[in-house]
Amino acid sequence: MSTTSRRLETLALLQAHPGISATQLASRLGVTERTARRDVAHLREAGYRIDAEAGREGGYRLSAGRSMPPLLLDADEVAAVAVGLRTAVSVEGLEAPAVTALAKLTQVVPSRWRTRLSALAEVETVSGRPTRRPGREVLVAVALACRAGEALRIRHRRQGSGTTRPVDVQPHRLVAVRRRWYLIACPREEQDWAVYALDRVEQVQPLGTRFPAPQEPADAAVFVAERLAHGPWRYGVRVRVHTSADLVRELVDPAVATVVEDGDECELRFGTDDLDWAARWLTYLNLDLDVIEPAALNDQLRNLGRWLAVRY
Repeated sequence: MSTTSRRLETLALLQAHPGISATQLASRLGVTERTARRDVAHLREAGYRIDAEAGREGGYRLSAGRSMPPLLLDADEVAAVAVGLRTAVSVEGLEAPAVTALAKLTQVVPSRWRTRLSALAEVETVSGRPTRRPGREVLVAVALACRAGEALRIRHRRQGSGTTRPVDVQPHRLVAVRRRWYLIACPREEQDWAVYALDRVEQVQPLGTRFPAPQEPADAAVFVAERLAHGPWRYGVRVRVHTSADLVRELVDPAVATVVEDGDECELRFGTDDLDWAARWLTYLNLDLDVIEPAALNDQLRNLGRWLAVRY
């Protein structure tokens, strides 16, 4: 048994048998007590907190430390961690870390366990709403690149277009909004961050380098929400709402519209390509409001009102 293998086996014995003595360790490992004690000392240097109690009833015991050292997991424990990570993908704030952790776990487990992990990865959370999902290879590659700060070449399909184009970007962060993944990245030789819907990315190629990029957004989630609400839409909508901004914020997803406080009232701002949708959405909010712009939205609201009066 190599030194590394023996020390890993020592760690496994400490995990499985709290209070194990140096004599017992040496016997199980087939080494001298001096070697067993030296292996424990090296594990301590690696970041494991191993407490020792003297006396006939004493022994070694693993305890919680200040840092996170490597863990030894068996096949069932790896499967349990993988299931937990799959669940964490749907938890706000844990999506990207869960993806990168699952990717790293898959990279290092023995090959005979990977089939099991792949099967677990196929299990999807049941939901009544359809979800636009990126390819798993795309999601994992982008998540790892964000963590490593490595530039990427992505093939991205523009919204409303069937064609894709390659774009070299410096990635910053993955953000999940309303069950869709978005990448914040700066295109090569540009000075502004952009947002890419990951379900429209068809291919990812790590470039093994890092591009210069501007100051990172202070809040990645807010940045994506504002870009979605005020992106390159055909119409920029502004309406005055005759109620408090706090009430409107409870009703409005920040990825759909921005609420601007104005005294006891507020202004709602968002973008759209479809004024008919905007009229129906504003009606759904059931708020007292006046359209500031565009004027054509008033026509859509009147048309909707006439249709509702005739229909009901």
